[in-house]
Amino acid sequence: MNVRPHLEVIYGTMFADKSTSLVKRLLALQNLGIRTQAFKPEIDGRYGPNQITSHNGLSFPATDIKDTSDLLRYIGESTKVVGIDEVQFLNGSIIDLCDKFANEGRIVIVAGLDRDFRGEYFPFGKSGLTMADLIVKADIQTHRTARCLFETPNGFCGGVASRVQRFIDGEVAPYDSPTIAVGKEESYTPRCRQHFQFYEL
Repeated sequence: MNVRPHLEVIYGTMFADKSTSLVKRLLALQNLGIRTQAFKPEIDGRYGPNQITSHNGLSFPATDIKDTSDLLRYIGESTKVVGIDEVQFLNGSIIDLCDKFANEGRIVIVAGLDRDFRGEYFPFGKSGLTMADLIVKADIQTHRTARCLFETPNGFCGGVASRVQRFIDGEVAPYDSPTIAVGKEESYTPRCRQHFQFYEL
C-alpha cells in the first residue's frame, strides 16, 4: 500500500471493477487511520446518494458534488486521502485540482471511464480536455478491463473488453447521441475490439 503522496487514476471500460478497486484502496487507507474523504458527481445516481457503490455491493461514504467548486468547498483541511468515483462526469478543472491535491501532500485516487460509447476518450464537458489528459498526469495508472459479453452460438465471447457499446431501444446508439444521456432508455455492454461496432465517419 503506497502511503506517500501520489495521484492514481483507475480507468477502463464499464463493468471493469473500477469502483471496487477504488473502494478497496479507500477502506485500506482509512483502516490505517489516515483521514479519508470520497466524492462522486451527483449525476451518478445509480445506487443512491452519498456513497460509492460497486457492482458487487462494496461501498464507501461519499459526498455528492456538482463540480470541482463543490469539491473545494467540502474537502477538509486535515484530509490526507481524496477519492473520486466517476471522475469523467466532472469539469476539466479536475485535472489541475488532482495535481494540486497531490502536490499538497495528499493521496489522490480517482476512478472513471477512459472512453465514451464511441470508443473515443471521454471528454470533460466542453473544456477540450479528456480523460487522456488526466491519465498522463498520474503517478500510478491502473487500467482495468472487463469481459466481452457479445453473444455467440457457443455463449458469451469472454474476450478482453476495452470498450463499451451503447444501445438505445435495442439498437446501437447513433454517433451523434449525447455523450452523457441522463434518463434515456439505454443499456451498455462491454465489447472486445472484434465485437465492438465501430462508427464510420
